[in-house]
This record gives sequence, C-alpha cells and structure tokens, in this order.
Amino acid sequence: MSGATPRYLAIGLMPACLCGPAWASDLRQPAAPPTLALASTPSFSVTSYVWATAIDGKSATLPPLPAADISLRFRDVLKELNGALMASAEMRIDRWSVLVDGQFSQVTTGGTLPGPFFSALKLRSQTTTLQGSAFYRVHEDPVFALDVGGGIRFWNLDTKLEILPGLANLRIDHRQSQMWADPILGARLGIKLGGPWSLTVAGDIGGFGVGSRLTWQGLGSVNYAWNEKLTLKAGYRALHVDYRNGGFSYDVTQHGPAVAATYRF
Repeated sequence: MSGATPRYLAIGLMPACLCGPAWASDLRQPAAPPTLALASTPSFSVTSYVWATAIDGKSATLPPLPAADISLRFRDVLKELNGALMASAEMRIDRWSVLVDGQFSQVTTGGTLPGPFFSALKLRSQTTTLQGSAFYRVHEDPVFALDVGGGIRFWNLDTKLEILPGLANLRIDHRQSQMWADPILGARLGIKLGGPWSLTVAGDIGGFGVGSRLTWQGLGSVNYAWNEKLTLKAGYRALHVDYRNGGFSYDVTQHGPAVAATYRF
C-alpha cells in the first residue's frame, strides 16, 4: 500500500478537470459594436465551457499520508472522471458587470492492494468551486475595452478513502474535507478585430494568505460572434492555487486549451 498510495493520491485528489471557475466570466464578448454608448438597462448572458486540463504540482490531501507529486495529462484525468457540472451567468449595466460561476466535479480511482489482508483501495474526490466578481469598465473605444475589478473564489475539496476488507475482515474509511475562500483582483482586456472576430486577455491574482497562500490565473481566447446573441470562443487557460493547513497541502497548477459558447439575452 505504501508504494501505491502516492499514485492514487495524484490521480484522485484533483480539482475540476474539465472546467474552470473564471472561464465564462473572464472570456465574455470583450467589446460592444463600434459605438461608445453604454446600455442603461441590464443585459444578461450565460456561458457553457469545456477545459481540457493537465495538472502539475504536489498535494497532501489525506494526512497523515505523504504528499504526492502530480503530473497528469488530460487523457489521464479523463479516465478517472465520473462527471462534471458547470454554469455561469453575467449581468452588465452601464460600466458595471456582476459575474457568478459555479462548477462541480467528481473523480474516482482505485486498484488492488498487494498482500492478502486488504483486497482493494478506492479513492473518491469531489471538487466544488464558486466565484463571484464585479468589474468596472475603465476604458472603451471602438477597438479596446478594459475592465478591472475583484471578487471571491471559494474552494471545497472533499476526499474519501476506502480500503476494502480481505483476510483481515477489516474495512477502513477515511474522509478529509477542506474549504477556503480567496479574495482576488483581476482585469480583462478585449480587442476588437475585423468583422465578427475579437480577442480577450484576462487574469487575476489573490489569496494573500487569507485563504490560500497564493492563487492566480491567466487566460486568452479568440472569439467569433456567430450572430448578435451567440459567441464562440477558443483559447488557453492556467489556474494555480497554493493552499496549506496543517498537514493538508494543495499546491497545483491546472492548464490546457478550452472552448466556450456564450448566449446573450
């Protein structure tokens, strides 16, 4: 078991693998059509997205078991994924935007243990991330739009380890849960290209020892306005978090390509 545990920890104790808490909100359609008039009535949008992440870092999410190095490609993550749910919404009025994004994922892994005393190991990891942000548009012209703001990113990691009985007729269950919230400061830049094309570059930084020691993310996308209501997006995103609490540590970076679709009401 001692030789197998770090591998199971690396696979099973990962965050949301196919989505991200800020993709939808940060990669919204960056600029209005070439007019500087800002809407005085609220507008709304919803976004669905898929994030094909690789995961690198180190974590100890079931103390007192030792920390495990994590180096997983997307195909490794996908094999262990049970499912994921994600949704985001944005309201904009004048220069202000309010963004809410939530996601949930569950990963299960396991294997046969050496020796006759225990038969198998099963590891289930659930991750919930919820982010709320507010942005203010400090500049807008026919080509560029710049928003700055901040918010809170909430994390919940819940891990359950089951060791099934063998000859010992003994079952072991252990559960570990950690919750924390990170204040974040961020900005996003929209660049209007020719025709229906545009670019978005966005990022944030936070934690500051309030929740995690440090969290940051950076992302960029190419956007295509299919029509006035639907915008398709493709890009790349990286998200890092370094959280420690006693023997619990979670210091990982998720990164990979992503695609999204935004519908406006």
